[in-house]
Formats: sequence, structure tokens, C-alpha cells
Amino acid sequence: MKTILIIDDDPKMLDLLKHYLRDEQLEVLTASDGEEGLLMRKSNNVDLVIIDIFMPNMDGIQTIMEMKQEYIDIKILVISGGGEFTGLEYIKQAKALGASEALVKPFTQKDFLSTVQNMLL
Repeated sequence: MKTILIIDDDPKMLDLLKHYLRDEQLEVLTASDGEEGLLMRKSNNVDLVIIDIFMPNMDGIQTIMEMKQEYIDIKILVISGGGEFTGLEYIKQAKALGASEALVKPFTQKDFLSTVQNMLL
């Protein structure tokens, strides 16, 4: 079974994404910020990390940088809903730092699951 780590400070988004992924027979781990996410990754093998950009304590950009330093081959899907212009700028930066794919909130369940499945191939 594939394992996915979701890092997002929005509990409703965490629950929604966890629900989508569990319906696909995937194991799901969650963290509410980058610091917790890095600790979770250190103690678990994961096949994919989904990271929100805008979070307290350690934002998604810093989390991606630190995760890619330690796990160079890790697959990262970045998600953002921080406003169209600002969100897109941060997504470009996240991809330059090693995020494999990106989705802008709001996205559909179909688009989310399709992106995740393609990344797990």
C-alpha cells in the first residue's frame, strides 16, 4: 500500500483530502505545519508528500527546501489557495525548489486524484 503525507494547516482540507485518498486504498498521514510534517516524514516511509504553501510556523516553501535536502528523490505535490497572483508566484517558486506538481485551490476531486495517481506511477 502506498503512503501519502499531507501537510496543511486547514483541518477541513486535511479531512477532505484524507477522505479522497482513503477511498483509493492509500494510507494517509497528516501534519498541520511544516515542522510536524518533517518529523512525520523522518519516522515514516512515504511515497508522496502533499504540501500547502501558506502555513504557520514553517511554510510550504521552507518545508519543500528542507525535505528535498534530506530526501532528494521525494515526490512533492504543492497546493495553494493564497490568491490567484500570489499563489501562482509561490507555486512557481515551489516547483523551482523541487515540487513535482502543483494544484491551485479550489480543485476538483477528480483533478486531485488524477494528479496523485500519476505521481505514484
